[in-house]
Amino acid sequence: MMLLDVGNSAVKWAVEENGRYTCRGYFLRRNRGFAELADAAWGQLPVPDGVAVANVAGQELQREINDWVAARWQLSPCYIRVDEAAAGVVNAYIDPGRLGVDRWAALVAARHAAPGPVCIIDCGTAITIDALAADGRHLGGMIAPGLKMMRQTLSADTADIGPQPGVQGTCIGVLAKDTAQAVNNGVSYMAAAMIDRVLADMVAALGEQTEMLITGGDAGRILPLLGWQPHHDPDLVLKGIAILVGEEACVM
Repeated sequence: MMLLDVGNSAVKWAVEENGRYTCRGYFLRRNRGFAELADAAWGQLPVPDGVAVANVAGQELQREINDWVAARWQLSPCYIRVDEAAAGVVNAYIDPGRLGVDRWAALVAARHAAPGPVCIIDCGTAITIDALAADGRHLGGMIAPGLKMMRQTLSADTADIGPQPGVQGTCIGVLAKDTAQAVNNGVSYMAAAMIDRVLADMVAALGEQTEMLITGGDAGRILPLLGWQPHHDPDLVLKGIAILVGEEACVM
């Protein structure tokens, strides 16, 4: 089974076979067509038995995925749906379908990874934090700007700073000696401070036994700055997709 986590900035993928990932990768979507990126990433792969997708990037990209998969592999992808309850998790949202499918998949994977209460941090285009009670009830969550979004907002409203590129790797120290590093340090520490405070509140509410999981493309940059030390699972959403496919919680 080909598993696709289609985000606003990147597509993460893995081929799952008998509970193992036989190959994996990701590609950024900006400034290139999906078909070109998919050809480069998957053109030499064997045809999978099926394709399962968690897509938060909209209907236009879904049509492009459908067209590519149909043309290259003669398959119809199945798309993970968000339900009131599935795979041991009860959705907290008043309108369950409004919960992002990537968050739903991460909740399901977290439920299967940890038997007690769990807090899940996903550091992607946006930073999302969700909590699960020990009985699988989703307690709700929050959404904050991700690092790139914070950089863009700062650049847009401060003429002297202007657009700044992201800095590769984790920031070292607190104070910077150039603007790009100063911006990156600032937004990274802002994100880390917010996450630390939320985790402290969640532990106070749910107990010291609360598990913490962190995932997403910017997790590796933020994790070293945290006072708490969540377990880093970069495949959390993909694992949730695989579980939900097994529960037939998807639509063609």
